[in-house]
Amino acid sequence: MALVRVETNVSVGEDRAKSIRTKMARAVATITAEPERDVRVEVAGDRRMRMAATGDNLVHVEIRNVEISKDHAPELTRTICPVLEEALAVRGDQIYIAVVSTRNSMWRVNGVVNS
Repeated sequence: MALVRVETNVSVGEDRAKSIRTKMARAVATITAEPERDVRVEVAGDRRMRMAATGDNLVHVEIRNVEISKDHAPELTRTICPVLEEALAVRGDQIYIAVVSTRNSMWRVNGVVNS
């Protein structure tokens, strides 16, 4: 079950957040071949984030619990960035995407490492 976290320094009202959640779930489901109903999306706006010394709007996207090869990075970018550019008026070069694979991650429970 994929988890998508979208954090931005842009103000995001509930209607906009709902639209982003729907579109991001659809986009990630398409790339991961997961059912859309299994993609959970969190949207957090008004974050105290900035890139270097600029005050530009930016977005950080974290996609967890998926298996996407690096070969799919261009497709992922082409699918996700337009959704966020349109919804948040953020330039594509201010959108940062991190993919966290379940296969190569280590899980921690109460400070004990389980691999």
